[in-house]
Amino acid sequence: MKNILVPCEFSKASEQALRFAIEIAALSQGEVTVLHVINLTPGYIETLETNPYYVNSMSILAELKRQAFADFEELKQKLNAGNVVVKFVIEQGLLNHAILKSIHKQDADLVVMATSGASGLNEILVGSNTEKIVRSSPVPVFAVHKNQKVEQIRNIIFPTTIELNKSALIEKVKALQTFFNAKLHLLHVKTPELKRKDQELKMALENFARFYSLKNYTTVVKQAKTEEEGIIKFARQLEYSIIAMSTHGHTGLTHLMLGSIAEDVVNHCPEAVWTYTAHEI
Repeated sequence: MKNILVPCEFSKASEQALRFAIEIAALSQGEVTVLHVINLTPGYIETLETNPYYVNSMSILAELKRQAFADFEELKQKLNAGNVVVKFVIEQGLLNHAILKSIHKQDADLVVMATSGASGLNEILVGSNTEKIVRSSPVPVFAVHKNQKVEQIRNIIFPTTIELNKSALIEKVKALQTFFNAKLHLLHVKTPELKRKDQELKMALENFARFYSLKNYTTVVKQAKTEEEGIIKFARQLEYSIIAMSTHGHTGLTHLMLGSIAEDVVNHCPEAVWTYTAHEI
């Protein structure tokens, strides 16, 4: 977590995400890149003109950039980053495309994003911007919902199945656990259609932990109507926690049909959620 990218539109939520990123960078001796995205595309759509910004587009863009730099300096003074290097970049275009471009351009190894979530029909058809990045990012993403202190994190909730096919993910989670010096909680949510006994599932989780040589962990089986409900309920019972999950990165029609538990949790859980796109089967 040396090169951290933080998309920012200068809202209160963005400020909280940036503060979270700076605290991580202070511990990792890393640096933070604040990304502000300027998107003039809605002007074309709203006016239905061929080129509505033809005459003044450069002056409009220049003014938006000037204001963004002023807002960044004000935010930087408020946050007091200490010895952490915090740089500011501006990209123009669609938000999600600009973030993915910046991950590669800035050689980022972590994205920290604020999210207010999404709900109802909007969640099904659009989803939060953070959810879209969670689905497509080549590096881990922290979704931050509130002003959560990095130094207070003591627990990592790791919802998991019991299949032994998660080597790359487990290595990432181990590194996360070491960084935060936290206890790992292996959580298996038992939904109504799952008929295996709790004790059998607990034994399977213990075998899972031994197989991957995990340390400083607990195993937890919780019953709930859905995986999302079980994860969020357990997180609310455990103070000073974050959630670590994998996502399969479905997009398009596949995403509408299958979705992702990780993305649902990102949208609805008040705790910070760390996600990593799993490529293993």
